[in-house]
Amino acid sequence: MGSSFFGLFQRQGPKGPLAGRYKVISELGAGGFGKTFFAEDLHLPGQPRCVVKQLKPQVSDAGSLQTARRLFDTEAKVLYQLGSHDQIPRLLAHFEDNQEFYLAQELIEGETLDKELVPGQPWSEVKTVALLQDILRALAFVHDQNVIHRDLKPSNLIRRQRDGKIVLIDFGAVKQVSTQLVNPSTGKTNLTVSIGTQGYMANEQLSGNPRFSSDVYSVGKIGIQALTGMYPRHLSEDAQTGEVVWRDRAPQASPALADILDRMVRYDFRARYPTATQALDALQALPVEILQSIPPQPSPEDATLLTSSDSPSTTAATVPVGGQEPTPISSEQTNSEPTEVVVPSTMPTVAVAAEPSSSPVEQPTAVAEQTVVQNILIKRWQIFAVLGVLGAAIVLVPLLGWVQSALRPQTANQSGANEESAVAESPSPTPEQQATELLNQAGSLREAKNYQAALDTYDEAIALNPEVAQAHWGRCFSLNQLRRAQEGIAACDRALELNPKYPKALWSKGTALEFLEKPGEALQLYDQAIALKPDFADAWNNRATALLRLNRPGEALAAADKAVELDPKIADAWANRGAALWFNGKREEAVNSIEQALKIDPNHANANSLYEDALQQLGRKRKKLKKQKKKKD
Repeated sequence: MGSSFFGLFQRQGPKGPLAGRYKVISELGAGGFGKTFFAEDLHLPGQPRCVVKQLKPQVSDAGSLQTARRLFDTEAKVLYQLGSHDQIPRLLAHFEDNQEFYLAQELIEGETLDKELVPGQPWSEVKTVALLQDILRALAFVHDQNVIHRDLKPSNLIRRQRDGKIVLIDFGAVKQVSTQLVNPSTGKTNLTVSIGTQGYMANEQLSGNPRFSSDVYSVGKIGIQALTGMYPRHLSEDAQTGEVVWRDRAPQASPALADILDRMVRYDFRARYPTATQALDALQALPVEILQSIPPQPSPEDATLLTSSDSPSTTAATVPVGGQEPTPISSEQTNSEPTEVVVPSTMPTVAVAAEPSSSPVEQPTAVAEQTVVQNILIKRWQIFAVLGVLGAAIVLVPLLGWVQSALRPQTANQSGANEESAVAESPSPTPEQQATELLNQAGSLREAKNYQAALDTYDEAIALNPEVAQAHWGRCFSLNQLRRAQEGIAACDRALELNPKYPKALWSKGTALEFLEKPGEALQLYDQAIALKPDFADAWNNRATALLRLNRPGEALAAADKAVELDPKIADAWANRGAALWFNGKREEAVNSIEQALKIDPNHANANSLYEDALQQLGRKRKKLKKQKKKKD
């Protein structure tokens, strides 16, 4: 543990720089899926350190290599998206070199969790709850992005040195790039190796059908390992039910926590918490004496990001690709081409998200996959259904927080004059006039979705005149788009200090809170915004999403109804309404509402997903819907 960073790893990698850019310093680890190297980026000032992963496709013919290349690009896009979260390493680059694929990722300095989970040394209940909450916060974001980690285990969790937070590494989907098998006669991928590790992998994942609840199972096993001081594979199972027997090994665990862990690791995936968010909600409902004993987590602003260090007791973020202890399992299964989006086949996936309305010119016609959510960060929530014994009725399990964001930028209603306009002309502009001109520029940049440039321009305006509430709201808006929600809240708070009755600032602060998984607090702010501006359609729409997340579908329906009444051109509001109707058992009306969303925006990704799944559930074929012509205002 006291060895220097370089002293831990002596195996060397390639001689020359990879892609002419990444100089390999040492090999960090190797496994069945490839190798991991410690490297320096020669193209950046100071040659910052990073981690480079080498993925070796198990194919050589041109057709199979092309399939692997396409899969690699797809998974890289997922990693770029996930890296926006503070507890997931950023993907810096992905490239191909000599028919081998490489990922360059942010270096996370710290110790893997398996160093902390020492056999025979059980953790306290409070320490275990803190760990579970930390993991589940990051995992909730992963699930919101339609991604299943697939290989959660202590060696794939790093306790970051600078702030003590848990960082998730080594997503299992990327390993599929190395394990894809291609049918030479058809050129199509039809076999895949199951990714996971014995003891932490749920039964359905072992058979090649991972779900979001498969990740929840893995986290539960880690929690049980912490409480018992035993590797999961050493714990016995009930011969009749297949459930894990562990409570007698952890007398310090309260019944409340034990019940939560038991549900997380149920043998039948339908009996578990469906996603990380529901498991996290259950932990946050534990007795107050447990929760109050947990030290607060530092915010991203509380620590400076370290990109390099020679300090001892430090481990690279992604070591190794293949994993070490425990031994990984592989099993083949006939399957279609893999994807990280895994949706139960028995029920529809609703794409529900509030997107603030805008003028017809500003309203986007397609959802950009990489666009950041301002109004709500919920990527894909699902309705899980349990078929009755006779197969006649479908009983919806309580809301999974299954609201999905359209992942489109928040754009406030543009009716009336632009708040950032009104540039005064003067031969010798005063600082206030210069600030107004900058506000106008920032507003244009924001509407063009150039959020970093908008943020910089708002900062210039505030430097000249710090007393303009609109400028601070613009900062809040832009920061939310850049996934810097904590800073966004601070900016909105400043706007509200200057103008306590500012509906947009209340609304945007609410969306930042949703980003931080606080729909209850967000709902209060939406209500305040609506009280000040009853015709604020965007706030009504966001109110619907928050209520759906809080398992209040009746109220959510009323809010969505109000949103479409105020502005019938908001596609997301119709999609939200469809989700709420479905939850309230009004399936025909739900389908009609979703169809209306698609008439407004045929390329609405979330509404399309919902529509396909709903029709499949109802046994119908898709209609050809005509795009609704927008009336000129």
